Amino acid sequence: MNSIVAEKQYISSKLGVPYENLSQSYLRSETLLTTQAVIDFVLQTNKKTLPLVTERLLDLNDEFVITHFSVGLKAIASDTPTTLQQLTAPVLTYDNATAFAGANGANVSAIYNSDLSWTIDRKQFVPQFPVRAFRRVPTTQQGMNTAALDEYSNGLFAFYNSEPTKIDGRQTIDLAVNLGSSTTFDDASNSYYAVFEARGYLIVNAKS
Repeated sequence: MNSIVAEKQYISSKLGVPYENLSQSYLRSETLLTTQAVIDFVLQTNKKTLPLVTERLLDLNDEFVITHFSVGLKAIASDTPTTLQQLTAPVLTYDNATAFAGANGANVSAIYNSDLSWTIDRKQFVPQFPVRAFRRVPTTQQGMNTAALDEYSNGLFAFYNSEPTKIDGRQTIDLAVNLGSSTTFDDASNSYYAVFEARGYLIVNAKS
């Protein structure tokens, strides 16, 4: 049996969602790194005023079933990135020394010694999950030669499995990376981002 079919059948049975209402999709939230001890991610459109072109947030009347999730990094060599720069910047799976070469760029390594916490409607979904679980240093790395890019060996590279969990656009969702100490990332020439992405199934217009 196709693995997607089996997964959808399991989710339908476990969560009571009609099989035909499950569509493969993803959510993506990005946070500009400045000076902070906590990196908050926003997953809902009604909670974010000016989302980036690369973000995919949850609409008010939609539901989403999470099956995999990841935390990555993004670097742009500009303090005021354009839409095109946002669209062309790759999501990196480790603290790449070539990409994070700015004055405080090396400090992104702190993220991989921190933890991710996730609370849904004041109930802990993920109390403390090590961000190091998402770190993947590929065999082929940017900077090894002038033409090299980071290897991305499969579609779930740097993603971690999650028990199928349903969220919606109306819930109170608190999602954050907790550094434990105030850390400075930004400088006058670069913009660095933490990127949260969840893979799974979208249930469109589930609520009226």
